[in-house]
Amino acid sequence: MSKVKSIGLIVEDNSDYTCFTTLIKRIAKKDNIKFKKVIGYGCGQIKKKALLWSTNLHQRGCNVLILVQDLDRNNLAELKLQLEKAVEESPVESKLVCIPIEELEGWLLADPKGIKETFKLKRIPKFNGKPETVNSPKEKLRDAIKSCSDNNILYITKHNEKIACNVSIEIMKNKCSSFEELHEFISELKF
Repeated sequence: MSKVKSIGLIVEDNSDYTCFTTLIKRIAKKDNIKFKKVIGYGCGQIKKKALLWSTNLHQRGCNVLILVQDLDRNNLAELKLQLEKAVEESPVESKLVCIPIEELEGWLLADPKGIKETFKLKRIPKFNGKPETVNSPKEKLRDAIKSCSDNNILYITKHNEKIACNVSIEIMKNKCSSFEELHEFISELKF
């Protein structure tokens, strides 16, 4: 793999894009990484247009591609295979299909202290079980922030970037296998 010129991100929405760029910069310990994006506006178009979009990102100077789609309630092995097949003909040199389990917000649940710090909450949110086993993590995150702020803070997905600035990369890596895969991929790139 040659040195990273630009990382192309295919994501479901803009909050995923800003969250991923923040996490990638933190993993790589670099602030000057160049990114280009394609927003799928949900997961419906990603499989169908992944090759077209990744080819476009390559033409725009990206030699690394990260395609992101939440698992939601799909079968992980099937979805991974479908998405990898969708981009296998892409001219991008280095590719990763990243599937947060169940949603990206599951990763953020891994570090309740980081969530508390982000919003200056009165209490540390409590989450039971492994973050990737939490049903509806986005709603769980919303409810915990609301409760721990005594109903003063209404979480929306635009907050994910702020949370990504404060959560522990090590804790997420240790608690979330899908994040660990992203971490390993970024760690092996040459910047």
